[in-house]
This record gives sequence, structure tokens and C-alpha cells, in this order.
Amino acid sequence: MILRKNILQNLFLIILAITVSFNASINPILIQFSSINFIILFFLCLKNDQLNKKIKENYIDNKFFFIFFFIYLGYLILQIIPFPLSLIKILAPNNYSLYNSIKIDKELWSLSINPSNSFFGILNFINFFIIFLVFPVLFNRSKYLMKFLFFLCFLGFCHAAFATYWMLIGNPSIFFIEKIHYLNASTGFFVNRSVFGTFLFLCAFSGLYYIVVYFQKNQVVNFSFSEQLQSKVFYIRVFVIFLSIGIITTWSRAANLSYIIILLSFLFYSRITFKKFINPLSSIIIFILIFDVLIMALFFGNAKLIERYVETSLLKEAIRLDLQTFGIEQFKNFWLFGYGNGAFGYIFKNFYILPENFSDFLANRVHNDAIELIGEIGILGSSILSFIYLLYVKRIIKNIREKKQFARFFLLSSLIIAFTIQSLVDFSLHIPGILILIVSIFSIGLIKFGNQ
Repeated sequence: MILRKNILQNLFLIILAITVSFNASINPILIQFSSINFIILFFLCLKNDQLNKKIKENYIDNKFFFIFFFIYLGYLILQIIPFPLSLIKILAPNNYSLYNSIKIDKELWSLSINPSNSFFGILNFINFFIIFLVFPVLFNRSKYLMKFLFFLCFLGFCHAAFATYWMLIGNPSIFFIEKIHYLNASTGFFVNRSVFGTFLFLCAFSGLYYIVVYFQKNQVVNFSFSEQLQSKVFYIRVFVIFLSIGIITTWSRAANLSYIIILLSFLFYSRITFKKFINPLSSIIIFILIFDVLIMALFFGNAKLIERYVETSLLKEAIRLDLQTFGIEQFKNFWLFGYGNGAFGYIFKNFYILPENFSDFLANRVHNDAIELIGEIGILGSSILSFIYLLYVKRIIKNIREKKQFARFFLLSSLIIAFTIQSLVDFSLHIPGILILIVSIFSIGLIKFGNQ
């Protein structure tokens, strides 16, 4: 069965929506389900001769990027391969000490402390590889890219509207939504408000990026309100307003800070592009900011978010800082190969010394994505991942003087900066669905735009 490009685009969007919508696929079953779907999508794309040819061209154009992807994938697989305990003693002495202390008669052990969780990390990374290969081919024109960005913004709008309404009626639990934590915050189908806020601000970023692409495609210089009503930009404005409300009512400091950084980045980009501060893009963003401030002041009371920032102190963040210190210590213990993807919870239970009155305290995350990542993959994995990052940056810098290329470089770089800051106190980059959404957006960087 050979499917047309339009159908394959829709299939990609449906798979992406399912992957991120249900608590960002934290459940292992959902990870496997999304992986199977992406693999099926990949083979369906290969059956289309035209797309098959374009996928090969994408691979050739970014050969070293994908080669290092293969190397890193091989490294992750190496982490879960069982090795003789005598070899583990040579390669990873701390792993050997841990395994030797466990009263289990077993001759083969892996470098990963928790190989089952690491296996699901490998499945997710295979999804990234497929997305980077397929996305630049499926959405390689402005109108296709706008379709993707509009869909993400609409998806986020639906989640934000539902989550805000559900919060206003007290976040009740029903047969498929069980609310235990964050009863006074917007979380929707998600469990953690920071993860939900990250999802929403990514959708808002997509909506604002849609406006940029629309302006470039139609060479917009002036954009009256009547012209907006006749285009999809008007819907984007409505969607982003609801997304802003959803982000703020999560009361997540990390997600709200990232969103502010993104809004300021788009304002700065509009100033550079239009050569003046008040322009079609900045007026939209300023309107969103003012409208949201009024909405929050009148209906939700944004003083609550301000209070959360004011109350932030080293004393109140002591547990989070202690976890980060513990994460650094564990990186030193497993510095070469790491302790394996998703294995921090196991490390915590075995090595963390609980303070008094914290007998029931458990942590599956370091609350710092960078510290947790280097602990999981060690120096070897971090080195490979750094090469992948540098090759990606090199790709988006190429032909930067062209308008499309500059917009892509500037806005994606702003997103990287926002996530770098957020990751210092957050763990959203370790959530499978969020990562797949991020990779889908960053795949824009591999699109080979035609001549202007």
C-alpha cells in the first residue's frame, strides 16, 4: 500500500498527538506503542518512491549527523548488553562493587544499573532517529511546515482549555483521570504541572513560529486586523491566548520563565526583521501579554505565581539542591559509562542517605536534566552527544543570511537557551513525549529550503 504525502503527514501528526497527549507517554506501554507507530510510519514513507528518494537525500546531506546518531544508539545498546562479571570489574569498578554486594548468584550483568528502563530509552531514541529522517521530507515546504505548526498550536489550545476548565471545577478525579497532586493548578491529562507547562509553551512557540512563516511566505509588511480575520493568524492569536492562560495557571516557575524567554525572543526577532519596535509581529505578542495580564488579574489572580517566585529560597530548595549534589556524586562514581538511562531511581534507593522525617521520600529525578544525563551516559556518551549537538548547530547556521534560515537559526537557538535555563531545575527533557515533541520541532533545522 502506497500512501500519498498528505496522508503520511496526517499520520505523523496523529502519532505525535497520541504520544504527547496522555501524560507525555511516561508509561512504558505508551512508549512501546509510539515506537511501533513511528517504525510503521517510516516503512510507509519508504514505500513511497518519491519520499524514499528524499529521505536518502536528507541522510546524505546530513551524513555525519546521522552517523553519530548511529554511534550513540550503539552506545545505548552497549549499556544494556550483559557482560561477564569479571569484565564489569575491569570496565566499571563501581558497578562491580554494587553487583558484588547484591546477594544474587548471577554471572552476567550490564553496564546499566536498570537495563529495563534503559531499553525504553533506546526505543525513544529510535523514534528521534526516524523523526529526524522523515520530518524534513514530509514538511519540506512553507505550507507543510505551517500545517505542522498550526496543528501543534491547536493541540495545545485544546489541552489548555480543558485543563483550565478542569482546574476551575476543582480537578475532580474520574475513571480515566485521577487527580492527587496539584489540585489547584492546571495539569489536564498530565500528572506533573511543570511537564504540562513545558508542553504548552512548546505549542505556543509553534503558534508564534507559524506567524513568522506566514509573514515570510506572504511578504507581510503591514497587517491590519481585518487582514488577520481573513487568515489563520487570527485563530493562532486566540489559541496562544488560551495557551498563555494554561501555562500561567500551572503555577510552574520553570515553565513560565521559559515562556517569557520565548516571548521576548520573538519580540527581539521582530525588531531585527522589521527594523522597528512596533510591527505586525510585535503588536501581536504585546497584545497577548497585555490581554493575559488583564485576564490573570481579573479571574485567576496571578499573584499566586508571583508568590511562588518570591517564596523561592535556598532553604526551601534544599531538597532539590541536595538531589543535584547527590547526582554529581553519582556521576563521579559512574563517570565513564554512566549508570544507564532511567536508572537514577534505582541509584537513589541504594545510595541516598535519607534525612530524618523523610523515611517515605523517593526520587526518580535529579531535578537537573544535565546532571542526570551525564550520570546516565557518562563521559563517553556525553562526548558523542556533544558531537551530534555541534553538527546540528552547524546545520542551522548554514546560509544564515537568508531570511528563512536566519529566522530558523534565531528562534531555534532561543528555544535551546530557554531549555538550557529550565533544565537547571527541571526534568522535562527526560519525559518521553516531551522529548519527541522537542525533536519534531528541532527537525525543522534539517529542512532543506528551496530558493527564495
